[in-house]
Amino acid sequence: MELRDILKKVVLLGDGGVGKTSLIARYVVNKFDDKYIATIGTKVSKKDIQIVKPNLIINLRMMIWDILGQKEYSKIRSASLSGAQGLILVGDLTRTETVTALNDFWMKEVEAAVGRIPTVIVGNKLDIAKKGAMGATIIESMGQKHSCPTLLCSAKTGENVEAIFSTLGEMLVSDIVAVQAKSKEKPPQTLAEVVDFIIQDFCAQYGDLEKAMLIVQHQFQDAGVDIRKPQKDAVLKALDGLAKAEELSLTKSVARVNLEERQRMVILSKG
Repeated sequence: MELRDILKKVVLLGDGGVGKTSLIARYVVNKFDDKYIATIGTKVSKKDIQIVKPNLIINLRMMIWDILGQKEYSKIRSASLSGAQGLILVGDLTRTETVTALNDFWMKEVEAAVGRIPTVIVGNKLDIAKKGAMGATIIESMGQKHSCPTLLCSAKTGENVEAIFSTLGEMLVSDIVAVQAKSKEKPPQTLAEVVDFIIQDFCAQYGDLEKAMLIVQHQFQDAGVDIRKPQKDAVLKALDGLAKAEELSLTKSVARVNLEERQRMVILSKG
């Protein structure tokens, strides 16, 4: 299992009052405030998410830039867009003009500054929008035109807010996932090769080789693993102990993914 730490700059754009600041607050600290306070310049928030793929765990840190929505402040906006790697365009479903502005103004601004980057198009204030609002149809059409995912959400209720950022997160690491999949080594075949891989993989993820090897030795001894001629039942028992150790050093979700993958390798191995 390979570990990668990735840092990406994400920007939120849209007209003033569409709820960009509220979306970030809901996502980062799970809070909502009805008071409207115009963003002056930019505000930067940080959020870490973990993306788990087969044989790959990505720790993605998003630096989320909340950029003011007043169209007149072009110089501040241009400076803030520099280096952007991901984009969330936000329109207010109760104000159709803010939705049409996403295509007519904001998308063009971004492309002029940084070119095409991974983008999610969002319609906010779903909780108060009328059913069948024109803004929702426009957003869907825009998504099809630009080949971008679209989501309708509510910063007030939290509906779909996390999905916005997780969708963009998957897009931001898609190239890394693709490269890793192509460069994947030939998997171990025999049980001995699998055990060798598991030991190396556990030590690499644990981070402290000396301590990791002591844990491996302890768990293998308790499970009755004969390293010279390992048996599947004993190795599978040892994997449970390694997973418990990883719950403390990594996270429960990572430990579970590692355990399931290692169990699969042992079961399918020869000998």
